[in-house]
Amino acid sequence: MSSSSSSSSQEAFLAIYKEIESELLASLQSLPALSTNLKQQLVDYYSVCLPYTVPGGKMTRGLTVVRGVQVLKQRELTPAEYKDAAILGWMVEWLQAVFLVADDIMDASITRRGQPCWYQVPNVTQDNAINDALILENMIYQTIRRHFKSHPSYIHILDLFIDTTFQTEVGQHIDTNGTPYADGKRAPLDLSRFTLDRYRGCVRYKTCYYSFYLSCALALAYCGYDPNESSGEDGKSGGASLYKKAEDICMILGEYFQIQDDVLDAFASPEVLGKIGTDIEDAKCSWLVCKALELVTEEQKKILEEHYGKHDPEGVQKVKDLYRELKLQELYGDYEEEQKKICDGLIAQIEPENFQELFKFLLGKIYKREK
Repeated sequence: MSSSSSSSSQEAFLAIYKEIESELLASLQSLPALSTNLKQQLVDYYSVCLPYTVPGGKMTRGLTVVRGVQVLKQRELTPAEYKDAAILGWMVEWLQAVFLVADDIMDASITRRGQPCWYQVPNVTQDNAINDALILENMIYQTIRRHFKSHPSYIHILDLFIDTTFQTEVGQHIDTNGTPYADGKRAPLDLSRFTLDRYRGCVRYKTCYYSFYLSCALALAYCGYDPNESSGEDGKSGGASLYKKAEDICMILGEYFQIQDDVLDAFASPEVLGKIGTDIEDAKCSWLVCKALELVTEEQKKILEEHYGKHDPEGVQKVKDLYRELKLQELYGDYEEEQKKICDGLIAQIEPENFQELFKFLLGKIYKREK
């Protein structure tokens, strides 16, 4: 896809966002038993909150839904089909916003997408931001009901969002409990909890489902593929097989994406990344620390014991220096090439063949990415 066609795709997609935003703000205006003044305060607040928290990223998750519907139908979409696919795509972006607003609070992050995290914005406050995440989540279901209540796949679409939200929240629990807490305070660092088993469980649930599988499954659902159909009338793979193959590839893509994210968190510049990485300070169970623990000598391990999980710039730098000493960036480079070969092989096995284009699109978006 050329840069000009990519730009026009994003412009068309953003136009649908503006329609959804207008609908949601209008629904606030119509709330019963509230004074005109209170309604206007709500509208004024969320007129700032929505464009600040929902758009602004690369929009890959949302555009994947549109691309998926296009490749499954094997033709240009009608205006009505495009709008439906884009609305579903924006609901994935909305879910992303829910998680980012909450995650930034939990991680005490400072910046997101090159600007202050939502809870850091003057006059928002942390308490408001927590409630905003809940309201953003509810807006997903309002929008799906408004536009898809009469669609044959309405229940399945709802189930996908309900299941994915739960899966991601389980992953977040595994992530935030990598280092235990006692009596409301962080317990002493326990490096034994940083294992690749914990890491893979966290990634599968926290990243793979909502960042990759949800978009692909929504495209299948919208196009009428039944997840319970074992084979089609023509004897070819039915819906169940397509969903399973999509899930298998998305689990690999999601793990690859998150490991990539961990490496960028430690080594990419904030200007390029759009945020300040805090995985070391937050004692995250990242791929880097898990791999480091497999390779360190007892002497090197002391660096992690003394400095991992502390908000000390000099200590953070010592951990990063250790990662370099262990050549973890080079190990990641080898891993990246291996994962690409695995994904290429799995993608080649997908039928119908046109559905392969969606996963080639996703792989192309993340292979060798720098932010």
